[in-house]
Amino acid sequence: MQAASSSHIQEDGPSATGDRLDSWKDIATYLKRSVRTVHRWEKDEGLPVHRHQHRMLGSVFAYKSELDAWFNARSRQPESGDETARPVSSVRRSRAIALIGIAAILCIAGGVYILTRETEPAAPIANLQLISTFPGTHRSPSFSTDGRMVAFVSDAGGTPQVWVKNLAGGDPIQVTFGEMPALRPRWSPQSDRIVYSIRGGGIWSVAPLGGEPRRIVEDGWNGELSPDGRHLVFERRREILVSRADGSDVVALSWLPMPSMPHMGDAWPTFSPDGRWIAVFLGEEGRYGDYWVIPLEGGEARRLTTDFEEGGAPAWTPDGKWLVFPSARRGSMNLWRVSTSGGPPTPVTTGPGDDLDPAVSPDGRTLLFANVKRTWALVAHDLTSGTRRTLIEKRTPLVFPVYSPDGRRIAFAGRNAQGDTHLFVIDADGSNFTSVTNGAGELNIRPEWSHDGTTLYFYQVRPRPTFRSISVAGGPSREIAPWSYRSQYGAAVDPDGRVAVYAAVDRGLLQQSRLRELDTGRETTLPFAMYEHSFSRDGRWIAGESRDGEVMLCGVSSRSCEPLTPKHRFGLISLAWSADGARLFYVRHTSAGTFGDVMSVGVHGGEVETHGRIGPFQHQIQVTMGMSPREEIVFAPFNEGRQELWMAKLR
Repeated sequence: MQAASSSHIQEDGPSATGDRLDSWKDIATYLKRSVRTVHRWEKDEGLPVHRHQHRMLGSVFAYKSELDAWFNARSRQPESGDETARPVSSVRRSRAIALIGIAAILCIAGGVYILTRETEPAAPIANLQLISTFPGTHRSPSFSTDGRMVAFVSDAGGTPQVWVKNLAGGDPIQVTFGEMPALRPRWSPQSDRIVYSIRGGGIWSVAPLGGEPRRIVEDGWNGELSPDGRHLVFERRREILVSRADGSDVVALSWLPMPSMPHMGDAWPTFSPDGRWIAVFLGEEGRYGDYWVIPLEGGEARRLTTDFEEGGAPAWTPDGKWLVFPSARRGSMNLWRVSTSGGPPTPVTTGPGDDLDPAVSPDGRTLLFANVKRTWALVAHDLTSGTRRTLIEKRTPLVFPVYSPDGRRIAFAGRNAQGDTHLFVIDADGSNFTSVTNGAGELNIRPEWSHDGTTLYFYQVRPRPTFRSISVAGGPSREIAPWSYRSQYGAAVDPDGRVAVYAAVDRGLLQQSRLRELDTGRETTLPFAMYEHSFSRDGRWIAGESRDGEVMLCGVSSRSCEPLTPKHRFGLISLAWSADGARLFYVRHTSAGTFGDVMSVGVHGGEVETHGRIGPFQHQIQVTMGMSPREEIVFAPFNEGRQELWMAKLR
């Protein structure tokens, strides 16, 4: 079995009987290479370096036997005599930098995309340098205006906080402290302060070497100062806002093409170098969306990408001609660039793990970014015994799991080898991994079972938004209605398959609940409005969530409703009926954002019971669960892994 790069293993594993090397320096000496080369081999070619558990993440070790096996396999390949040269092939997917301004050829093999230059067999990766050679996980880098310092977020001190480091050398310095995580630090144009957010605590500024922080905005996040230092852009619940640098005179950008949806992910507003434009990522269907540039003074927004994919924080090049951004447009989350005047995106990075949070130096020659190797799992949790078991674990997303009505199978959404998001089914023990949808280029999410367990209902985001059904045995899917996940939310089909109910949502706000007859397409407006919908097993009742976070129970015939729980400031999701129909189970969102509390209430009222917390999830929109008749739930936790900062030269 090939050793996993940067693995986290028990120190008393099978290889522990051999000689162990306990530092980067020892590993480099043993291989007769520099520490920098060993870092590169570990990152790009799978050099078997391990990190200690329960210790500082910066502490590493390796076994000589594993290094010998790796090196012997590598040595069978032709290699330049220069130790900084890139081998023609490697034992793992390698990372390659598509150097800006140089033509590249895109090669596709088994869903893996490798960039090569016309003048040589592969883009040189000697320009890649690991910055994260110190403890902790690190992300969200930001250059100072002279390009000498970098601010970033690290959890080396416990809770993620803002740190700074001189890129020429020296130890990093922690500049913010507190119990709540700090987010997305950004230097001021004068480099005399750093603007950052506190989760749930507004936008703050602090001196670059620490001191007493000052709150600028009470309610908002992802703040950034304009290049002239006069304005602050930030986001707040469905809005992108601009204020003076001190947080006063707040104005919403009313000319957005669509509202920002915080429960679907951040927009990461970012000023252009001349301060005239703001780049944003706008989710349109769930977590999937595209990058736009919006004029600061009003006017027409311009769409730069048409991917309908997951994204992240963008970065401008100093000349304003390019936007560098993370995207899963080819499966893995890698960095791309697109001309701000239009044109197709081109890749900047490829390879294992997810590349995030790009930052381009003021002179345009250097790129900083974060890389992380993430994992997703499907976990079954018995509410009676409290025991949990992991069914499957993958390096690609697993989301929205739901049990079949008999509890024998689980449907969920995930990515195939081509990077498309499809529906899959496994047996309840994790076996029999089977694809249900497989159309090229499709993006399918939120499966729900028919009451007889033969059909899956789901939302299709791509090639166009629709609500559809497909036989669990496979075959072509069928359009039920021209609905989008964003505007016709939370659709549920009754046990007889005759009608469907959904929430009509406009610009993120609930308008009404509507009922559609599936054979005629005729729709009627119901006398209640709920976000979530779930039919009882006999089809006589619809459970849902009110605008005030209450669990509601409505009669299908009477059309009257009653609340089962008090109003709540946090919403809920994944309403599920118990096997006997006596209780309703659901997940209540929490202040932690990516965790949820599993709760239940009797359909005839009574006390609300809490059954435990599930998570973490990657995004708030993915905080869901499925319920079996045995009162066992399934959910899809997310493991972030260690985030590392990398630096590359752009030529």
